[in-house]
Amino acid sequence: MTGKLLLATILCLMGGQALGDAILEGNYNVTAVCTAVKVGTQLGSIESCQTYYVCQSTGPVQSSCQSGYSYDYKRSSCYPSSEVDCYWGVENPCAGKNNTWVPNTAVCGGWFYCLEGKSAGSGNCPVNQKFDTTTLACVYGTCSNTQGTNETVLESLCDVVPPGQYFGDTESCSTWHYCESTSTGLVLQSGKCSANNQTAYNVLANQCTYESASVCSRVTNIPLSDAAVSCSTNGAKSADPKVCGTYYVCTNGKNVATYCPTGDYYDDSLGYCVSRQVATPVAGCNRCQYATSTFVNAVDSNNCSTYYYCNSQGEATLNTCPADTFFDESRQGCKSDDDLSTYVPLNGACKGATAEGSEETDNSTTDAE
Repeated sequence: MTGKLLLATILCLMGGQALGDAILEGNYNVTAVCTAVKVGTQLGSIESCQTYYVCQSTGPVQSSCQSGYSYDYKRSSCYPSSEVDCYWGVENPCAGKNNTWVPNTAVCGGWFYCLEGKSAGSGNCPVNQKFDTTTLACVYGTCSNTQGTNETVLESLCDVVPPGQYFGDTESCSTWHYCESTSTGLVLQSGKCSANNQTAYNVLANQCTYESASVCSRVTNIPLSDAAVSCSTNGAKSADPKVCGTYYVCTNGKNVATYCPTGDYYDDSLGYCVSRQVATPVAGCNRCQYATSTFVNAVDSNNCSTYYYCNSQGEATLNTCPADTFFDESRQGCKSDDDLSTYVPLNGACKGATAEGSEETDNSTTDAE
């Protein structure tokens, strides 16, 4: 019963990333942002004014407003298009506009000047400024991309995340963000958790807490406002350093997150997904994912002596067997190195391990026979 409960918990924690490739809109990684906000949060789209995403435990779910309505991410609801200032995916951003400026969504800091419903000119904001969609003017700020592109460009997370809500970061567990409403528009405020050794921002609790694997599971080092980490060889694969069942495929110069079927890990040496027990994932990834037992092998090609304790939240605590023993996952304890040679071929986490690599250490769990 305990094993089933543990498995269910882990599947709940990891399952949200087991459905397919990340949802990308230009330099906006919708899937990554969804991991950094509370479940139920609605995010705007930068490809269509009618589209929005609902962040669920299983990832972002795309939804659409009815005909004639546009999504207002600031109010988290659909309203008549005439009542919503939205320019994403609009063929003529100047439609219905006169003697005013509107953003050029294809370039950060870009704008169009509208006269009688048509563009009468275009340009870019000065250096160290960007175009604010709330005030419809150039304001101080920085742009990650000032060149024109065929894709839409997310200038600020505050263009898709509703204001007044704290959210986390995918590159740092301690970092939090907040979109503040000011007289000059929405401003992204950021900070770090540091007081009283509570160095992790907990998205669900909306507060700084102690660091743990589950609280920091959103940290993938894939930027929130970048489509993916860049790469050079199209089709090349690379393992996720923390999640055994995730890997990346280089697609058009960008690493796109891809997910193994439930119960499988990405085998770093083979270059594809295989069943958890025989897979040799990248060293350091959390093998508590899809585990059905409390103790599991860590990836250890040296002597197979390191292992994880998996709590009910799927958090992993690293331990090591005593000298001259290895960890046997099926027996849930440390066994004599005499049996290591028969264990290694059937357990990919210990591929290449030999008894000669053993070192005397502490923190043991011995096999009770």
